Amino acid sequence: MLSGQVIAQTQALARLNFHILDDMTPYDETFLAIFFLGCVVAAVPSFLAGCMPGSSWSGGLLITGVLAFWAAVITASVMGYRDWQSMPDAPSEAFSDASASGALLFGWLPAGIFCLSVSGLARGARWLLHWANPDLTTHR
Repeated sequence: MLSGQVIAQTQALARLNFHILDDMTPYDETFLAIFFLGCVVAAVPSFLAGCMPGSSWSGGLLITGVLAFWAAVITASVMGYRDWQSMPDAPSEAFSDASASGALLFGWLPAGIFCLSVSGLARGARWLLHWANPDLTTHR
């Protein structure tokens, strides 16, 4: 009886996930693919910036992460609208591409928040590692 309930819940969840995927526009598909790649690219220098506090490179790495995230948001928005507009019988929403200019003007804000968060998590992990085992990080 319990396994039948679990199977029914799993099937309902699968129907929900496929329903969400069916509702995605070409803009959503293109935007999410480029955006997630940009998040990974921006997270790497931000994480490295958090792992090396006191270094002169950490600020440059953090700025690199912000610029990579910002470029990914702009590129994803432009490419997403381009794909959405190129489909046959595109809806009128596909031609109101104001989000690309909004990403250009204000994309630095979420980029800064994302990169500072990743860097802060890396610093926190480094602090916890040093707190848990101070002999590991001392210089001899």
